[in-house]
Amino acid sequence: MKNRINFEEDTARSRRLADVARQKEPAETLIQNGTLFNAFTGEFLPGQSLWIAGGRIAYAGPDSDCVRDDRTEVIDAEGMTLLPGLIDGHTHILMRSGLEEFIRHVLPGGTTTIITELIEFASFFGILGIEPLVRALKDQPIRFYYTLPPLCTLTPALERTAPDNAAYLPYLEDPECMGVGEIYWSNLFLEGTQGSRVQELARMAILLGKRAEGHTAGAPAKSLQAYTGFGFSSDHEPITAAEAMDRLRLGCWVMVRQGSIRKELPEIAPLFRENLDFRRMALCTDSVDPQELLEQGYLEGSLRSALKLGIPPAQAYQMVTINVAEHFRLDHQLGSLSPGKAADVVVIPSPAEYEPRRILIAGKTVFSEGKTLVEPRHVEFPEALFSSVRIAGYQLEEPRKAGRCRAMELVNRLVTREKIIDFDNPEDAADVLYAAALNRTGGGKSFTGFLKGFGLKMGACGTTTSWDTVDMLCAGADMASIRTVIERLREIGGGAVFAIGETVVAECPLPLCGVVSLAPLKTLAAQMRNLDEALQNAGARWEKPVLTLDTLTTASIPHLRITHEGYVRMRDRKILPLSE
Repeated sequence: MKNRINFEEDTARSRRLADVARQKEPAETLIQNGTLFNAFTGEFLPGQSLWIAGGRIAYAGPDSDCVRDDRTEVIDAEGMTLLPGLIDGHTHILMRSGLEEFIRHVLPGGTTTIITELIEFASFFGILGIEPLVRALKDQPIRFYYTLPPLCTLTPALERTAPDNAAYLPYLEDPECMGVGEIYWSNLFLEGTQGSRVQELARMAILLGKRAEGHTAGAPAKSLQAYTGFGFSSDHEPITAAEAMDRLRLGCWVMVRQGSIRKELPEIAPLFRENLDFRRMALCTDSVDPQELLEQGYLEGSLRSALKLGIPPAQAYQMVTINVAEHFRLDHQLGSLSPGKAADVVVIPSPAEYEPRRILIAGKTVFSEGKTLVEPRHVEFPEALFSSVRIAGYQLEEPRKAGRCRAMELVNRLVTREKIIDFDNPEDAADVLYAAALNRTGGGKSFTGFLKGFGLKMGACGTTTSWDTVDMLCAGADMASIRTVIERLREIGGGAVFAIGETVVAECPLPLCGVVSLAPLKTLAAQMRNLDEALQNAGARWEKPVLTLDTLTTASIPHLRITHEGYVRMRDRKILPLSE
């Protein structure tokens, strides 16, 4: 896994750049007459050139006589602005779409580097789910780096797929591994094996010179201090300007989230009116779903939102270039248009108008005149990843809607609370669905509880993209519809299904590990749009209702969650039965 450094080759490359800069050798590519964004100072400097050789920048400065020959490509920027390629510092790239489709639709927006967590397959296959993705990310047109999934879940039983920490070592030594991904603060401080495992994992990464990425949603002040003391250096969970400030004052890189899960920029943008140092502020997506990727773009959509909210262009561009690179200690290679750095360049009309006209990665044009000029490398995944929905022999109980029972009640589209339902009280009994969690990796174990506040009036919806779990999650008005959904999910190998009675109304097949589609992005987006609209037409009240169901199983969101073992109360991780 660990790559050896070829000192001789690296020195020869540096000599070549020096010779080009000193006008002793010709450049391979010359970009002239541009307004260069200096990521270090925040200046926009007119009349600048970039001289490129071997995929790196030899010279970045005022237009001058560049040595060239008949093989030198000359690009006239015509006064347009030259930016470093955008860097997304925290995301999950397999948001239902396949890797190749993702790359095709991200490239035109100017994101040239992505740091992604690799949880998608690991939740079910452990280390065997990490290795195929590591291989898939190599030698792609976009630069990919990764963080290892800590596999934090609700209960010890659900963490059985988590590898022994020693198994992470070869990956932590990989130069393309940036460290360990988001460890939920509450899991870090759990007693017993759950807490000790991730504490050791975080320290392993830090002692090996890598990062431990933060996740501090809802952390009290003292816990935030203790969490930071463990060495966590970033957080993408602040949802207000005050929370962002708290973390900045602790030395964290704050990754403001503006993607499909949450959009925090409107709340945090007023902070930029203060006289502060914002070099530890970054902008990330935390994933973009197929619909938004088609309609709004990827990180460029987040960047445009920042500009519209009045964040000064220099600070906005630093948030998606040098700030991210510095956090991950990649600034010796990426994040700026300066000598020795990768020649990842985005040409836009002006600082206020982010519309890429040309994109270069490693000095080669990959997008120009509205056309993408490269294709992603084709990836084949192991056959085992296509057989992850194994639910034969399950026993599904149908709880009686009578007396007093425990339920999850939605406070908003993501947060729940514990609610004791009195079914003899009509107000309590209104809008209560069955909620079934089934272990889809075998064993047949399941739990059926109640969900209040989802709004569905008829039928049932099920999903295998449930977060941080091996469970399939179904919610519905009647058990017959739930059984139809379960069987259909088994037939299509996973995904999301809405059924009424024995009729499947809408579905989105995700056969790769039950979480990734094999369809073109436009087809996938249409399937998800139809599914969400069908649910909303049947009464579901939340935007993207499938996402609401996906989150009912994660340890990252309070207060009451569900697994095939029962309800789990977040404050003490106690497994609770249906009865109060």
